[in-house]
Amino acid sequence: MLNILLRTLIVYALLIIAMRIGGKRQIGELQLSELVSALLLSEIAAMPIGHEEIPLTFAIIPIVTVICIEIIAAFAVTKSKKLRAVFDGKPSVIIRKGRLNFKEMSTLRLGIEELISEARLKGISDISELEYAILEENGELAVFSRSDVGEKGIAHIVISDGEVNEHGLKLTGLSRASLDERLSKKHLTPQGVFLYTVNDAGEEYLITKEELDK
Repeated sequence: MLNILLRTLIVYALLIIAMRIGGKRQIGELQLSELVSALLLSEIAAMPIGHEEIPLTFAIIPIVTVICIEIIAAFAVTKSKKLRAVFDGKPSVIIRKGRLNFKEMSTLRLGIEELISEARLKGISDISELEYAILEENGELAVFSRSDVGEKGIAHIVISDGEVNEHGLKLTGLSRASLDERLSKKHLTPQGVFLYTVNDAGEEYLITKEELDK
């Protein structure tokens, strides 16, 4: 009995340390890779606790490995657009400028009743009030009424850390040529931009990497 108690305390402490290193989010905010890691950790931790014949190292080594993989993956997705798409996906715009995107709903297997229910939970009593509904990468539905966004609409990420966001660029209605033209007027290239957003009214917001270094 004492042996099981000690093993449980050791594994519990190890998991606390591992999750602290891996970062903290609520379950509903977990990215796909983080959710997979959490499920793996729970299974790995359960093995040596319920079976005394299994050495603790059979839990410690896999737990450390999973956390290391998660940390490496989290760093890698910030540097690679392709890896980011694999691990995190991209936001899905379900309602844009008050218009429902049935094709996107079908792709997501999202029913209209579920959408209305989610909107009510966000404080939107009538779906006709929605100007935007966006399913974020973590599965959370973000909704904005007409009064929320006003005439300017919402800002779309066009460039993030030197990389052009093709999805955001498409939402703004800009072409790559027009983006390059905008930047050239400021004597910039995408590589020199940390953040560039454009809202539905065409207004832009820009942070250069040079500004961050000051």
